[in-house]
Amino acid sequence: MTAGIVSAVGRQMEAPGRYTIVDVIQTDAAINPGNSGGPLLNMRGEVVGMNTAILSETRQFSGIGFAIPSDTIKREVPSLITNGSYQHPLLGISGIDVTPAITELMGLEEGTRGALVVEVIEGGPADKAGLRGGTTEAVVEGFRVKIGGDVIIGVDGQAVRSFYDLVVYLERYRRPGDTITLTLIRDKTVMELQLVLGVRPPPS
Repeated sequence: MTAGIVSAVGRQMEAPGRYTIVDVIQTDAAINPGNSGGPLLNMRGEVVGMNTAILSETRQFSGIGFAIPSDTIKREVPSLITNGSYQHPLLGISGIDVTPAITELMGLEEGTRGALVVEVIEGGPADKAGLRGGTTEAVVEGFRVKIGGDVIIGVDGQAVRSFYDLVVYLERYRRPGDTITLTLIRDKTVMELQLVLGVRPPPS
């Protein structure tokens, strides 16, 4: 048993298959082979998460620890017990946050926030629904990215201010087969588009 503090919530960490685990808890409590998979407790002894991984630059058991929140566990474990797996929703895009630099390059209204669709996976849910990816390469803050795609600013009436907002909403509240309504900016015009979520393939 180790002790520490929760230093952040709503973080993300990399998972196998180039996927990302979102909504994780960050803690400075030591996580090692002896307690990974064990409970993360608050001061009242309540389980708030499951210790999962550690990010360590020294490759030792010191660094930033991450725990999966208990509400995520409640949502996914019944399916893991019954079916041996959990189906995550698939949108079928890659994207980035809309930054002031992207806003300027795309001629968007100042202060626009959202998720820029960089690429649409061929044959995926977004492709079938008509979502559009980037069309022009540009250098943004030192990185070469495709801009000109749809900018998602809302999902089911909820504001989307970053790509992370979009992913967290889908993971928390939507399942494969659900129909969602995206609010987006295309060619400087706000429009809505309906999309049926698919199933995320297992890690390769």
